[in-house]
Amino acid sequence: MLNLRDAKRITVIGGGTAGWFSALTLRKICDARVEVRVIESPTIGIIGVGEGGLVNLITSLNDLGIPIDEFVKETGAAYKLGFAYEGWRDASAADKYFHMFADVRAPAFAWADYGIHPYLSMLVHQQIPLEHAMAGFSVIAAQGSQAQAAQMLADPANGISLSYHFDSHRVAKYLEKVAVARGVVHQQALVEDLIVDERNHVRAIQTNEGLVETDFLIDASGMARLAIGKKFKSEWRSFKDYLLLDRAIPFHMPHPKEQPYLVTRAIAMSAGWMWQIPLIERVGAGYVFSSKHMTEAQAIVEIEKVVGHPIAPQKTISFEPGHFKEVWQGNVMTLGLASGFVEPLEATSIGQMLEQLRQFRFVLADTNGVVSQKNIDNFNQANCAFWDGIRDFLRMHYDCPRRDTRFWQDVAQLPLPESYAQIKQVLAERTPRESDLKTYALHGWQQMFGTISWMMVGAPLGVVSSSNAGQELFGLPQSAQVQLMTYLNQYRAAQQL
Repeated sequence: MLNLRDAKRITVIGGGTAGWFSALTLRKICDARVEVRVIESPTIGIIGVGEGGLVNLITSLNDLGIPIDEFVKETGAAYKLGFAYEGWRDASAADKYFHMFADVRAPAFAWADYGIHPYLSMLVHQQIPLEHAMAGFSVIAAQGSQAQAAQMLADPANGISLSYHFDSHRVAKYLEKVAVARGVVHQQALVEDLIVDERNHVRAIQTNEGLVETDFLIDASGMARLAIGKKFKSEWRSFKDYLLLDRAIPFHMPHPKEQPYLVTRAIAMSAGWMWQIPLIERVGAGYVFSSKHMTEAQAIVEIEKVVGHPIAPQKTISFEPGHFKEVWQGNVMTLGLASGFVEPLEATSIGQMLEQLRQFRFVLADTNGVVSQKNIDNFNQANCAFWDGIRDFLRMHYDCPRRDTRFWQDVAQLPLPESYAQIKQVLAERTPRESDLKTYALHGWQQMFGTISWMMVGAPLGVVSSSNAGQELFGLPQSAQVQLMTYLNQYRAAQQL
């Protein structure tokens, strides 16, 4: 059992995005008598040349009472309305599909009945890209401005939800400013060791400035992984058998167009893919690739060929995709990059961190700070299931027809996680159901990617069968059939204008 009722200090190691979100969350839920302290290394930098959130970024900012307009102004954030996948099917210039953030209040997404989304099933059957169910997609297609995007987003009927692209350094500095103003103690020091008691609970943090006693520790130390990784040497759940990419070369580049893109670009390359995250001033980019298929030098040559100019590559990041099996042990929880990481496809890192932190907050509130081992076990089990959902959703992206290089040929031969293999089997017969995805959201956790996301990626790749998506419409009542045909005729008429 863990009893935090009389806690005097809760400490966060790490001053990046995860660390400051943790501090702000703790400051909100803890009594004013509890000190919340962030220990940040003055020598370890923040990883990232541009990041993007998912829709839960907006929810988290609202929950913390951070004005969205202020966040945007202070961090130079730019709209992110989804993802564009370029060259993942046949490598041609025209090969592009989108995974957009759907606003479920829009008619095409709000109609969920008979176990399906009838409008979406019809569009899949007609092989019409699902982004065309969003009236606001025309702004993305026309490379609209930030102001045009803002005007479009003001009307929920346009069918698009928002998140943001941002500079991770500026976000960390802004969140630090907010946290300190709310009473969080900020200490810059080097962590040298963690002092544990007979229960293997961390009781103090040894820094170069002395001991810092603590009642609970959140390890947001990034790839250093000081607590769960180095101190406790916990079990790692590797995804390397299912996801090949293990290197990333970040860099900056100017905007390729006059206006910043309104989506994150994921451009398929010969040994992986390139992310391009449009900020207001520039683009944060990087090539994430398989070291079994390409060297760093070869990767830089390919980058410069694709972008058409020399780059100044930053330090290459090496990683093994996966996560720690038990992110919460005793009075320590690890968060963000310190808890796990897979390739940056679909911006899962920040999305996972925010959901884990949200659920941690719920556990403390529900237990009034008296946490049983069963509570912790359930938390770790749900976290593993959540990561499984990330792994399987990303794995679907590689069920693509591209075969022009050894990397893409090897990708086609990758084994499937059993949970994804089962979903893939049913998607060949029908569209996804919420019941298919429940195993990824245990004990109250929310799915990172729901049925609409699975359809938006699975349909363009052929994982979701277009012919069988039509089969599930035949059993609908006549009134629904009429409604569908009216929608389809309206769409076709609009396309002819």
